[in-house]
Amino acid sequence: HGFSEAIVAEPTCLGAVLDDGGSASELMRFRGSAGHASAVDALRANALHQAMRWGAKALDVVEGESHRRFGGLTGLRFNIGRVEGGIKANVIAPSAEVRFGFRPLPSLAIDELHARFRACAEVDALAHYEETFRGSPLPAGDIVQAEERRLAARDLADGLGLPIGNAVDFWTEAALFSAAGLTAIVYGPGDIAQAHCADEWVALEQLQTYAASVARMIEGDVAP
Repeated sequence: HGFSEAIVAEPTCLGAVLDDGGSASELMRFRGSAGHASAVDALRANALHQAMRWGAKALDVVEGESHRRFGGLTGLRFNIGRVEGGIKANVIAPSAEVRFGFRPLPSLAIDELHARFRACAEVDALAHYEETFRGSPLPAGDIVQAEERRLAARDLADGLGLPIGNAVDFWTEAALFSAAGLTAIVYGPGDIAQAHCADEWVALEQLQTYAASVARMIEGDVAP
């Protein structure tokens, strides 16, 4: 393709972002043994109980990563998005399903985190563990490569006259370009705080500023 640099438009409040968190989504299924809730073994036979125990341990893993740093990113973002299972209050749940996701720093290995989260479940209770999506962090590569690519991205932003923005915890396709060997930054109007809300919006003045800056770059005028 001949390209060596990429700018991905995402809501960064018009700052050139050099780092973003990765993204991994998972599906887990837990098995139990159906029966009446009065049974002596209801606490351990209930698949939902096993899912809740897993969740508590997984949250402890995440808390233990709060000291991690890379560029402007800190800690490990984690979210249990959906838990389903069971029949009613007096029936031991024979099965449960959990969907969760995490957003690692460039310095954290996704496969290692998968192993740690999987280990939070009791072996006999875990019926299924599947990664349903994976997006590497920005910059891509091991910690040395990522730092080199981050510095190259800063040089790109400086050369284009773009202000450096704060690192973001959400994943962007810029990571795909970085993994392919391109120097990539994220730059766009809007704020992620307004995303996935009932009334998403982007300020008109930011759209105008962004359009002008893109036109300037296309025309080859790198002066801000």
